[in-house]
Amino acid sequence: TLLSRAPLTPANLLPDLAGDTPAPELSTTARAISSVLSQAESAPGAPVALVGKTPLMAAPGANPAQVAQKLQEAVGSSGLFYESHVAEWAEGKRALASLQLEPQMQKAAPGEMAKTGTDLASAQLINLQLHTHEQARVQWQGEAWAGQKMQWDISRDAPEGGQHEGRDGNEEAAAWRSSVRFQFPLLGDLAAHVLLQGGRVAIQLQAGSEGSAETLRRHAARLEASLAAAGWPLASLTIAGQDTAAPPAAGDGDA
Repeated sequence: TLLSRAPLTPANLLPDLAGDTPAPELSTTARAISSVLSQAESAPGAPVALVGKTPLMAAPGANPAQVAQKLQEAVGSSGLFYESHVAEWAEGKRALASLQLEPQMQKAAPGEMAKTGTDLASAQLINLQLHTHEQARVQWQGEAWAGQKMQWDISRDAPEGGQHEGRDGNEEAAAWRSSVRFQFPLLGDLAAHVLLQGGRVAIQLQAGSEGSAETLRRHAARLEASLAAAGWPLASLTIAGQDTAAPPAAGDGDA
């Protein structure tokens, strides 16, 4: 405890270490994790986001429910939440066939396993799991459809007091943030930041140009109507072009 506060602790209050003081030792689990992380970080370009191997959709214009399902499948079968899925399987809440789709259930190359104890892909996945847990944020990048790159991340705000709610916590107080980024041929760069809380949704759209922002504003009413029909009343919507700040285009509530 004193050492953790060393910058603020006078030297005379720090514990003395005698010559025969035994060196600290890591537990078996800590050594295993350290070995895996060292292996993951030894390769350049260690991933910090899930990478989609195939496009989510065959072509643009898919039903939003289908897009949501594809995103759920991409994250759910990525191995990022493998341990919790194993626990669900043990409780009879998840089918084994679903679990077998995750990377941890796939066999690594025997030669590399013999050399390192684990394969590089598994080491990098463990590193990504720890990174996601530390940042409380899931990041995914891939293609929405062939040739259309997409970046998506989602996080959950800690409620007041700094502690995350448990499974039985008050979901009304939870605030989920989701951001998605595209680069379209006609609209150019487009980023959408969504906040979900208490059954309401607030959206901020940032377009790459004022012309694209104006195009989006012309269709704002359709977005508001669609969200209302889906049971998510729009609390606020702001649309801005590059280096501009637009007033709310729809809705009159606070985010």
